Amino acid sequence: MNEIDRAIEELLKRAAGGAVDCRLKRDLWPEMRPRLDRPPLRVPWWDLALAAALLLFLLLSPETVPGLLYQL
Repeated sequence: MNEIDRAIEELLKRAAGGAVDCRLKRDLWPEMRPRLDRPPLRVPWWDLALAAALLLFLLLSPETVPGLLYQL
């Protein structure tokens, strides 16, 4: 760091009024890698029920399709 960076850091520390240091204490990637390798979660049943209800509604009242597409 040069002098300007140190001065800015010191000013920010004083302006924060004793805020907690937010720097990471460790690398987070080792914890993230297993989460990315896990299989994705299943789709909850209520999501499927809502999609089925929407499809049924659109089939029973097709005049609402343009309005729905306009909202998207």
